Amino acid sequence: MKHYTLFKKILLPLAAFGLLIGFISFAFIFNHHLNNIEAKAHEETQKLANLLVTARTLVSEHVLSSMALLKQYASVEGAPNIHGVTDMLGTQVPNLRFGDSPQTGRTILVDSVTRIGSGTATIFVKRGQQFLRIATNVKKADGSNAFGTELNPYGKAIEKLQKNETYYGVVDILGEAYLSRYEPMHDDQGRVIGAWYVGYKLDFNAIDQAIRQWGFLEKGFVVITDGRGQIRFLTGGIPKKQALAALEDKQQHWKKVTKEVPEWDFKINILYPVNEAYWSALGALSPMMIIALILTLVVLMAVVSGLQRFVLNPLGGEPETAKLLLMRIESGDFAEDHIAATPDTLIANMVKMRRRLREMVTQIQASANHLKVSASVFDHAHDAIFITDERGLIVQCNPSFSVVTGYPQAEAIGQSPAALGIACQQPDFFQALYEGAQAFQEWQGEVWNRHHHGHDYLVELALSPVMNQAGQFQHYVGLFSDITHAKEQQNMLEHLAYHDVLTQLPNRVLFSSRLQQALLEAERQQSLVAICYIDLDDFKIVNDQYGHEFGDKLLMQLANRLTGILKPQDTLARLGGDEFAMLLCGGRTQTEYTRLLKKLLSAIEKPFSIDKFKFSISASIGYTLYPIDHNPPDTLLRHADHAMYHAKTHGGHQCHLFDLASAQQSQQQQLLLRDLLNGIQNSHIKLVYQPQVCMQTGKLFCFEALLRWQHPLRGLLYPNDFLNAVEHTSLIIDIGHWVIEESLRQLTEWQAQGLHTQVSVNIAAQHLMHKQFTEQLASLFKKYANIKPQQLHIEITESAAISDFARVNRVIQQCQALGVAFSIDDFGSGYSSLIYLRRLPVDIIKIDQSFIHNMLSNQEDLAVIRGVVMLCREFGRKVVAEGVEKAEQAHILAELGCDYAQGFGISRGMPGNKVIEWASKHDPYQFS
Repeated sequence: MKHYTLFKKILLPLAAFGLLIGFISFAFIFNHHLNNIEAKAHEETQKLANLLVTARTLVSEHVLSSMALLKQYASVEGAPNIHGVTDMLGTQVPNLRFGDSPQTGRTILVDSVTRIGSGTATIFVKRGQQFLRIATNVKKADGSNAFGTELNPYGKAIEKLQKNETYYGVVDILGEAYLSRYEPMHDDQGRVIGAWYVGYKLDFNAIDQAIRQWGFLEKGFVVITDGRGQIRFLTGGIPKKQALAALEDKQQHWKKVTKEVPEWDFKINILYPVNEAYWSALGALSPMMIIALILTLVVLMAVVSGLQRFVLNPLGGEPETAKLLLMRIESGDFAEDHIAATPDTLIANMVKMRRRLREMVTQIQASANHLKVSASVFDHAHDAIFITDERGLIVQCNPSFSVVTGYPQAEAIGQSPAALGIACQQPDFFQALYEGAQAFQEWQGEVWNRHHHGHDYLVELALSPVMNQAGQFQHYVGLFSDITHAKEQQNMLEHLAYHDVLTQLPNRVLFSSRLQQALLEAERQQSLVAICYIDLDDFKIVNDQYGHEFGDKLLMQLANRLTGILKPQDTLARLGGDEFAMLLCGGRTQTEYTRLLKKLLSAIEKPFSIDKFKFSISASIGYTLYPIDHNPPDTLLRHADHAMYHAKTHGGHQCHLFDLASAQQSQQQQLLLRDLLNGIQNSHIKLVYQPQVCMQTGKLFCFEALLRWQHPLRGLLYPNDFLNAVEHTSLIIDIGHWVIEESLRQLTEWQAQGLHTQVSVNIAAQHLMHKQFTEQLASLFKKYANIKPQQLHIEITESAAISDFARVNRVIQQCQALGVAFSIDDFGSGYSSLIYLRRLPVDIIKIDQSFIHNMLSNQEDLAVIRGVVMLCREFGRKVVAEGVEKAEQAHILAELGCDYAQGFGISRGMPGNKVIEWASKHDPYQFS
């Protein structure tokens, strides 16, 4: 009965209290573990978000630089403005212009900024609430340019543009993700009249590979969806149907952790089974439950022992003191309270017991926490961990060890690391850890392991020795992780940073680094280094006629061909477009390099075979020699560029060594080009008109439009003074287009005042062979509808006619179908031959003025004139004599049968507002 009372009043309440404390602790730790799992999932989603943002950042520089380049090129043509409407594929759209240059249907600007890589560019015009593509290299499904197509009215970009804001983010184009930038385009009054667009395709291969290997717990997985809820990335081995079912789970079988990535409009989801998380939490509680059971047994034994002592021994103090001690023990209060008692009494023993319990609980808690943390780290670490004994045999390894090496834990235990393929390329690696001066030391570095399936992989390995209290070696703890893919990605990124994407040649950054090293080596070896700059002469023709795909293939073949000729210590780099830089080392004389460069020129000129087509191109090479040209690297490359420009402007197909005189000439040409751009923008160029009259009747036949430039410092300049500087640039096309449009405008004005005549304009070869020449000409005739195409004559030089005979012939026929007449200017001064007179479908031949000037004193020149007139009569061509200054010349030409004449003897060039007055006095013209 007495024992029952003690049990009911003391032991039973104490046991119940212990169970309550255990249950609360169990619930708290269980919930804490579940929260840790969820927090880990949030950390994983943040890592994935960082991976996506990093991929986006790699392309951002291309997008921003391309947008700046597009707007810079556009600013050269003039400010954006709307000038009426124009026709595009049968639809009336606002006529967007840059300065006076219409942009509808043009691809020059957009192609020039995205010719490298997989980028796209577009110029939009605003029509109402729509944004229409008028200049673009975005392709439709049939492969044609998406001219006239509308920007998605429900997309993200148009909302920003309608608010006069910039949109910068990821957009799907034809099923591919592009990092895109849309900026509103304003006129001079700040109104939105269109938009700029530049985008680059994002490469998801590396991200897809990373996501496919990403998991969580044992059955959890990662799924990334876009703004429409479509799955973009998914952990490997997980069926898409299962992923969709988990995302839509309504019965809470799956735990979902989500992270928004606004830069992509993606949503990262980590899903794992709820029951798996519960079992994981229960597994973590097992050590704690054992410790709690042990602690409960210890407490109960101590209480029983105390009760026995209380019954068998005197109290040794006040009863209240014993009761207080019991209450504190029952409540788990083991704090020091400075209670004193007679030795060997119940109270004294209780005090001693409380002190020991306090020490025991503290030690057990510390050990439990340490074991819990160690076990969790060891079992859940992503890195492979193994422990060896003093003989070098593995005594323990974690689950990640089996994942990385392919060896099950049971098979790995008792084996040496070397037998499991660790440090397979260093047979004596582990033996050195146990023997010699470096034995039992820490080691860290990269080694190659061999997987259980036979393939090698690179790891980052760390080995740490474990000593006992006496300082004697007991174990080695090894930790390693597979870094093969990380190394491959690092090498890939380094390669992309220093090499051209298309040709895989070094880019400008790597070339600059090698140039600095080569200059130091040249000074040490007392040798010469050749710094070369290469530009392809005829590459634009390939791109224009066959497309950029053929141009890219040609560049790749060219890179392989030249690399095969150069020595290993030489460097060939692509700077951009069709421009290359070359570094030649080890030579002793200029003659050696000259011979090598001529060999390279011959190699370039050999035909290229691409898809059953053959292409022939040439190149211009400029170079300088260090230390003869003793300057910094940037200056040397600039000197080579100057020399290349000299070679190109002197006919191409050659190499040229830099010298100061050619550099100064190039600088003057660049200065002239800059002044000409300013002159065009400030309307300093103008046209004057020189009449052509009939030799037989004196009737006014035509006016030739002649270009003049009123330079602010050099005064009035003629075409020969400045057109050579822009002959090989796109500016010559813009000038020619302006001349044609200004002539048609002037014809319209004369016609309104009663003068019905014709006008003749000179067109450069590059402008004539531009792929949109005929379309732009037809567009001008629509704009100036009162002018008949028969009132326009186009003059081309003889050299232009023979540079690409077949193409010139085709363009002439297309323009003649519109009604335009053609003349060959300066006939006889170039490479004239009967075959061109017979096969070119021109209407008029203009005899060069050099023959007219000397016809009265030089019988050979007179014979040439007579022969040309006779031939033209046989071939049905009209003849115009240039440079007629004397009446005697006019009479002889009339007798020979020449049809028309022009020259200072008739009239000099006059402004357009003086033509009607002149015609009223001199039509018909009387040769006196």
